[in-house]
Amino acid sequence: METGMISATTAATTTTNKTATAKNALDKDGFLKLLVAQLKNQDPTGAGQDPNQMVQQLTSFSSLEQSQQTNTLLTGLQTQTAGLFQAQTAGLVGKTVKVDGSGFNLKSGQATMNLELASAANVTVTVRDATGNVVATLPQGHLNRGASTLAWDGKDASGTPLPDGAYKVEVSATGDDGKAVSFRTSLTLKVDAVTFKDNGIYLASGGNIFSLADVLEITA
Repeated sequence: METGMISATTAATTTTNKTATAKNALDKDGFLKLLVAQLKNQDPTGAGQDPNQMVQQLTSFSSLEQSQQTNTLLTGLQTQTAGLFQAQTAGLVGKTVKVDGSGFNLKSGQATMNLELASAANVTVTVRDATGNVVATLPQGHLNRGASTLAWDGKDASGTPLPDGAYKVEVSATGDDGKAVSFRTSLTLKVDAVTFKDNGIYLASGGNIFSLADVLEITA
């Protein structure tokens, strides 16, 4: 059923594109035919003829031809650039990247997340499961300004190991004056695959999908 639906959609899209292309070609050809016919049937030296108008018509013909050639060249360059960029992006497979975001991807009792503080702060991390229930509260104590790595052993408040998977994280950071301190969180992941879809590029890592635009850092 799914294949049939895709084929029908593709056929309808192809028909629409052919119709649009045919209409555009007819408009262009019609303009050229009318212009050429007019040039053939007028004498620029005859009475009542305006030489300036003749020059303008010839200029229009030349400009149209140049625009068509330019559009063809730009389309070709765009296709080549997109293919080259995709090939380069495929080289990210196996690389380690730092991605904008938050959360713990628990695996075999280990999970980490990066935290960057604008200034020194007292930090507490709250961990929630997929249903939103709090499974652990992790006081981090007083952390200095700059980058830190938050680690979790995958155990809940009673010390029971939790299953592997993705867990949501909430960070609370307050200064010694009790005011909130701004921070940024990120994840360090290894790229398993690169996907091209919806006119975008996405990276996959351990079942997680994220946009190439979210990548903050790439390492070997």
